[in-house]
Amino acid sequence: MARITSERSERRRNDLTSAFVVQLAIVFLAYFIAGKLGQATTNIRSSNLGPVWPAYGIALAAVLAYGYRVWPALLASAFLVAVQGAVPPLAAAGQATAAVLAVSTGAWLLHRIPGFDPTLPRLRDALGMIVLGAFASALVSATLGIVSLYAIGIQPYSALGSAWLIYWLGDATGALLVTPLVFTLPQLLWVRTRADALKLLALVTLTALACFIVFSDFIPAHQHVFAFAVLPVVMWAAIDFGTAGAALSLFVISTFATLLTALGHGPFAENSAFTNAVLLDLLFTLLAVPGLTLASVIVERERVEREREQLIREQSETEARLRHAAVVESSDDAIVSQDLDGIVLSWNRAASRIFDVTETQAIGQPIARLIPPELRDKEDAIIQRLRAGERMVHVEAIRIIHSGERTHLSSTISPLTDGAGRVVGVVRIVRDITEQKLAEEALSRAKRKLVGVQEQERARIARELHDDIGQRLALLTVGLTGVSDDLQEQASEIAADLQTLSHELHPSRVQVLGIATAMKLFCKEFGAQQEMAVQFDVSSVPDDLPSNIALSLFRVLQEALHNAAKHSGVHECQVQLWRAHGCIHLAVTDCGAGFDVLTAREGGGIGLITMQERVDLVDGELTIQSEPGSGTTIHAWVPTRDVGRSPFDA
Repeated sequence: MARITSERSERRRNDLTSAFVVQLAIVFLAYFIAGKLGQATTNIRSSNLGPVWPAYGIALAAVLAYGYRVWPALLASAFLVAVQGAVPPLAAAGQATAAVLAVSTGAWLLHRIPGFDPTLPRLRDALGMIVLGAFASALVSATLGIVSLYAIGIQPYSALGSAWLIYWLGDATGALLVTPLVFTLPQLLWVRTRADALKLLALVTLTALACFIVFSDFIPAHQHVFAFAVLPVVMWAAIDFGTAGAALSLFVISTFATLLTALGHGPFAENSAFTNAVLLDLLFTLLAVPGLTLASVIVERERVEREREQLIREQSETEARLRHAAVVESSDDAIVSQDLDGIVLSWNRAASRIFDVTETQAIGQPIARLIPPELRDKEDAIIQRLRAGERMVHVEAIRIIHSGERTHLSSTISPLTDGAGRVVGVVRIVRDITEQKLAEEALSRAKRKLVGVQEQERARIARELHDDIGQRLALLTVGLTGVSDDLQEQASEIAADLQTLSHELHPSRVQVLGIATAMKLFCKEFGAQQEMAVQFDVSSVPDDLPSNIALSLFRVLQEALHNAAKHSGVHECQVQLWRAHGCIHLAVTDCGAGFDVLTAREGGGIGLITMQERVDLVDGELTIQSEPGSGTTIHAWVPTRDVGRSPFDA
């Protein structure tokens, strides 16, 4: 174990060493390139001094980014640049040391600002960069650097004061123009939209065009004021792109102005090298100070506005959560949330009342202890359905609480999602529907009793019609023999109709012959009576169905055929009776006029209500498919609970 730890520590040290070497190489090359670019404008330089020393900005950015430990790379690169600039080694060493001490001082001063950010997102960061990072730190480099040059007899710009001023302004403007750009340029390389990219391209193009016009020969000599015509471009960049835009526009302006002035063009080309250098540094300072401060103010204002909006959103969310909590606690329904592992997360007072479990006993415990045993196997399936995108699952169950009472519960289960829309749990709204179920059961018992009484009354009337009135009509028919053939025929027809009505009122054939045979005979007789072709098909139906199921299906058939004969407008009808999936199915279909099912149900048609009640009494279901002009299919099915199950049952 100790060996593994040692190997890991050694590997970590090697990685850190490699990263440090890479940092030193980056700093060395960046300073060297910036220094060589700064030395390119020889026409407005004297010895090793000139306006805008970009290498100083690179050095300050390196110390801010990587810390003081990169001083060896800065010292070596600064020395090499100075030596190649025709400065003796001793003076070059002095200038390099001055640069390292100056940028270290600047970084130390900037770090004294609480929460300093080199991308300058706040006004105090921008002012700190201007005052401390640029002008204050450049005092160190200018003073020590000039001492190094004068110590060996080098006197740039012919006077100590002039040389020191150029040295100071050159390093300061280098920090103002380059250091912010180093830290903010990545923001411009990752513009979010195409519109922003086009706007940035337009900014760079317009800046370059304005610089070409202002710092070329289009402007009369000595008209220095025209140089400030580029200030609106800096303001535009600061407003639209913040500190990054301002830094980029300042860098483009300084590059064009320095190069064109060095080539002898523009309003600063007719002066001495010292005057041109001072004018350029003053111009860049007067552009950088308002540009960077304006950009920082805009960025800070936008940040404050975003924070304010975020605070408002958080307050709104907090208020919404409080309102939700109040609603949850005051609800008569149990509201329970759980994670995907089934652990209870929240619990309201209604849940304690319904489940007879306190909040302390429930929170952090598995929800499985509250789910009826017969539903536990379905719990995983329900969660999978919700994770697959289903928004709501409804479940009803019976639960026995600690007191032994049976309660009927209706649960609505919905997904609980996080901010990214991922399902992290479920929310249950559970309602105690015991009273509702008891009322429904009482109503069902009343309906069954009413139907039983109705069937008894039907049977009594059927017997009276068949045994009394039917026999007297038969005697009357016999008595009319030889008296009047017409009257005898009418009496016979009345007797036949009376017999049919008796059979419909009390279909004893259902009990005697079985459901299939009784339905077949009824379809034949009904078709003959109504002059309709009624096709009857039966498959795998047992004869020992419970009498309540058989009678209910027979009544549905009677009502459906009567409706078809009365309203369909056709003389053909199909009846199917079959068994499948543990249910007896009855379907009555015609291709007639059809009707709007919703309108018929809302209208409270007696026939539809009667069929629905008949099916409900035997725990069955009824569907009606019909549209005007497209026929009608009435489908009823009733569970048989494996009565008379045959090998042919699907």
